[in-house]
Amino acid sequence: MSPGLILKYLADLSRRVKAAFLVCFDFVVLCFAMLLAFAVRFDPSTLEQHFRTLSEGIWALIAVQMLALFISGLYRSVLRHAGSELLVLLLRSILLGAGLFALMDLMLEEYHIPRSVIVMSTAFSFLGLLSIRLMIRWVVRLHVVEPQQREKLQRVAIYGAGSAGLQLYESLRQEGTYQLAAFVDDNPKLQGGRIREKSILSFSGLQTLHANNPLDWVLLALPGVKHEQRKNILQKIRLLKVGVRVLPTADQLMRGTADASQLQEVDIADLLGRDEITPDEELLHQDIDGQTILVTGAGGSIGSELCREILRNSPKLLVLLELNEFSLYHAERKFRSLSSIPIVPCLGSVQDSSLVKSLLHDHKINTVYHAAAYKHVPLLEGNPLEGLRNNSLGTQTLVKKCIEANVSAFVLISTDKAVRPTNILGASKRIAEMIVQDTARRFPDRRIGIVRFGNVLDSSGSVVPLFREQIKKRMPITVTHPEITRYFMSIGEAARLVIQAGAMSKNGEVFLLDMGSSVKIRDLALQMIELSGLIPEKDIPLQFTGLRPGEKLYEELLIDPAQSQPTRHPRIYSSEEPLPESEVLHKEIQLLSEAISKRDLNSALDSMKRLVPEYNQDNGQ
Repeated sequence: MSPGLILKYLADLSRRVKAAFLVCFDFVVLCFAMLLAFAVRFDPSTLEQHFRTLSEGIWALIAVQMLALFISGLYRSVLRHAGSELLVLLLRSILLGAGLFALMDLMLEEYHIPRSVIVMSTAFSFLGLLSIRLMIRWVVRLHVVEPQQREKLQRVAIYGAGSAGLQLYESLRQEGTYQLAAFVDDNPKLQGGRIREKSILSFSGLQTLHANNPLDWVLLALPGVKHEQRKNILQKIRLLKVGVRVLPTADQLMRGTADASQLQEVDIADLLGRDEITPDEELLHQDIDGQTILVTGAGGSIGSELCREILRNSPKLLVLLELNEFSLYHAERKFRSLSSIPIVPCLGSVQDSSLVKSLLHDHKINTVYHAAAYKHVPLLEGNPLEGLRNNSLGTQTLVKKCIEANVSAFVLISTDKAVRPTNILGASKRIAEMIVQDTARRFPDRRIGIVRFGNVLDSSGSVVPLFREQIKKRMPITVTHPEITRYFMSIGEAARLVIQAGAMSKNGEVFLLDMGSSVKIRDLALQMIELSGLIPEKDIPLQFTGLRPGEKLYEELLIDPAQSQPTRHPRIYSSEEPLPESEVLHKEIQLLSEAISKRDLNSALDSMKRLVPEYNQDNGQ
């Protein structure tokens, strides 16, 4: 057995056993100290004689000193973690022992040990006891503690040898939980150099390094690179089968959603590989700067991000309408910490006609962003009447009161599920779109628009938070179908595009946000597993659960793709969607409303199907 293993075995013994070993060591030290004191005090030729004469006193002194060590609590302290207090405790213990013996000798007058011997043995004992403890600490630290610490250190490489990489390295050194193996950079001019005695490697060098001595993580320190470049780097790192953590992007730092030194999980937006186009500042400010704004569903994912963007564009007043009490409370606290602009939180529903009327008139609202909606597909399949009541009739109530209150601009936030819908969510939102379109047709002097887009990354209903939770718990990742695809967009980009699209609205246009290429959910799940440093199917399996009620395999953004037209913004398109005559529409909406009031599900669904003839519950298969 190696010395290291022996020491580790001894270190793992119970405190009582280790204390017993230490008592034995201390006894030997005290005996040796006494011997040394006698050797110094007396002539070597008479040393044996003095030992015989004073043997009782010698053993009495040693016994008193051992007793003092116990009384002082020396053996209750944890030697491994003892600091400067150890010195004080030892000194106190030794002096206590010497004092007790001197008092006992004075009272009994029978031991006659020279005071010089007592003083010297006390000094030698202190040095000996201290030395043995320091030696034990050093040996344990060298052969037990430090190897254990090294085992716990996570071996990493920093991808990016610029200033961000250097700052990250300094932060890691202070933290003490990572061991840096090397820097990596794609710049040939930097490759082969060194930073803080750490080599700068190419990606091929990183592959070799990882093959010879596996890494735990690759830390991406490239906050300023484009999404496309980040995506390419991440795709390369995936080949290594190693976990990835990243520094926040420049956009995240600018928006204040992340700290510069904060390592985080890979932003799923990086996997999309699409760079955001610089917003049109004129469009961002047009309906917000100096205006009073109402956002419905302000506590939801889209609504709260809209509020954050609105506050950056200097509104006069922001009114938050939210049905969920906790969401409203959380949103208000968050927004007040971001801005000094007046904020009015209001708890309630867009279905409450009197409440909506009061809000619009009392605050003289100029612009309304309607984000409030029930949007969880399976839940709405089980609660169709509530989905239709809130999403469709709630929109009717809101837009009607906006017209009565002379609101300048109204923007409905819709979904790609409204195109040839296969579920209650899509059908209810398509009816909401038609209500808004008809209102715009009847009131051409008002600016009313609709913005339609796909899934928003990290929204409350997105698969991304679910996948993250499943990966964290090492649970199987649940995917409904191996071929299911979705369009994705970052929540910040979606909010900015909604504001810009709304500013371009004139007469009920449906604005479509360029969502890029569709993403296969299965591939997204695999990438998230691999970039977490895990192996799909080995560490975390994929579990296909089957399409949920009302769920589509593929989403669309247009009813008729031939109707799309470009706008002044390269990521926004407009379309004029087909619309029934106002009389026909109003009649069916009235029938729908009556059926919902009576809780007549069959009649409500019949009205819904007449309003949305393209609705087909089976066309997602």
